[in-house]
Amino acid sequence: MKKTLWFFVMAAMLFAFFAGCSKSNEQKPQSNEVVIMGNARMYAGEDEAWEELARDFEAETGIKLTIRWQGKWNEVPQNMSAAKLAGEKVDLVTVGAGLINSIVARSGSLMDISELMEPYRSRFKDGMLDSYTIGGRLWGFPYGNSAAGFIYYNKTMFDELGIAPPKTFEELVAASNTIKQKKNIIPLIFRGKDASYWSNLFFTTFAQTTGNKPIEYTQDFLAGTRSFNSPEEIAGLEAIKRFFDAGVLTSDSLDTNGDGMKAAFLQQKAAMMHTHNFQLLQSQAPDFELGILEFPIMVPGSFSQPFGGPGTGIAVPSFADRDNIPNTMKFIEFMLRPENANKVIACYKPVVDVVKGVQVVDDPNVKFLNDVLIPKTVTYLDWIWPAEVNAAVYQVIPAIISGRMTSAQGAQTVQDALDRIIAENDYSYEWWKNWNDSDWKKVTP
Repeated sequence: MKKTLWFFVMAAMLFAFFAGCSKSNEQKPQSNEVVIMGNARMYAGEDEAWEELARDFEAETGIKLTIRWQGKWNEVPQNMSAAKLAGEKVDLVTVGAGLINSIVARSGSLMDISELMEPYRSRFKDGMLDSYTIGGRLWGFPYGNSAAGFIYYNKTMFDELGIAPPKTFEELVAASNTIKQKKNIIPLIFRGKDASYWSNLFFTTFAQTTGNKPIEYTQDFLAGTRSFNSPEEIAGLEAIKRFFDAGVLTSDSLDTNGDGMKAAFLQQKAAMMHTHNFQLLQSQAPDFELGILEFPIMVPGSFSQPFGGPGTGIAVPSFADRDNIPNTMKFIEFMLRPENANKVIACYKPVVDVVKGVQVVDDPNVKFLNDVLIPKTVTYLDWIWPAEVNAAVYQVIPAIISGRMTSAQGAQTVQDALDRIIAENDYSYEWWKNWNDSDWKKVTP
C-alpha cells in the first residue's frame, strides 16, 4: 500500500515538474500590432495619410498599426509618462528634435536605436540624423520637413530700385536706407513679439563671432569649460543691436508676431523678412517676385551660417515591449520607403528631402536652399540649450536693444541661468557620461 501511494505521489510530482518546465519554455505570444502615439496632426490631409499608411502596412504584413494622436507637440513627454505609468502599449512616438535631449537626459524615456537603425541610415539625406544624435548615439529619426534661416526679399522692388542683393552688413544698411528713402516702408521685418524667436537672431550672429564654431563653443559653455560672458558671446549679442542702431530693423518688429510679419511683407509694407520657415509663403502667392538672401556677413573672415534642422521626428520609447521590436522595425522600414514616406511628408509641402526620394516643392528658391543653405546649416542652439538658458537668451536681447541692459550684462544673465540649474537641478550637459550599466540597460533594445 505504501509503495503504491509512493508511486502516485512521485508520478504527480514528476507531472507537475515537467508541466512547469513546458510552461516556462513557452514563447511569449507574438504581438500582431504596432502602436504609435504623438501629438494631434497639424497639417491638412496628414491624418488621412497616416491611415492610408496603416492600411497598406497591414495589407502587406498582417500587422495592425494603431494610431493614437492627442494633445500638442510639447505635451508629448507628459503623455509618454502617463502611458508608461498606465502600462499602455506604445512602440513608437512622434517627437520633435528639440525635445529629444530633455526627454533622454531627464527621464531616460527613449530607446537608443543606433544599432537598430544602422541598415536604414542611407535612406536619409546627409546630415539629417545629426539633430537626433546625442553622445554619439541615435535616439530618433526625422520624418517630415527641414528648415534653415534666411531672409526673404522683394526681388521686384529691389530690381526697381536698382539694389543688388546685399551680402555684407554694410551693403544691407545701404539697401535699407534706399528703401526708406524711396519707398518709406520698413526695410526688414522680424517677429519680435514672439519672444522665443529672438534666439534665432543670436544663433546667426554668434556663428560669425565664433569663427563659425557655434556648436563647439556652445558645447564648451554647457559643459562648464567656458563662460557665456566671453568676448564671442558678448559680440554676438551686440551684433543684434547693430541692426536696430543702423535702422535695418525698426521698432515695428517689437510689436509684430508671425502673422503680422507675413502680412507686412506680402502687402509690401516691408521689403525683407527674416524667417526660418520656407513654408510660410508657399500657400500665399505674393504679387511680386520672391528672392532669398543669406544672413549678411558681419564679421570679416567668417561666412554666413544658417541654423535649422528637421524638427519633426519619431522615436522608440524605452518602455516599449522588446519582444515587439521586430514588428516595429518592419514598420520603420516600410515607412521609410520613398513611396510611403511621400504619403505623409507631402502634407508638409517639403522643401528638403529629409528622407531620400521624397518629392520637394519645385521652386528656384527651394533649389537655392538645398544647394547653398542646407550644406552649411547646423543644429538650432535651442535644441541643445536647456530650456532655462534659451529663455534667458530671448529675454535679454530686447533689453539690450532698448538700452536697458548692456551686452555684457545680458551675457552674464545667461551664464547665471546655467549656473542656477546646475546648482538647483543638478543639470549635466554630458549626462551620458554619468549613466551606469543599469541606466543604459533601460534604454538598450
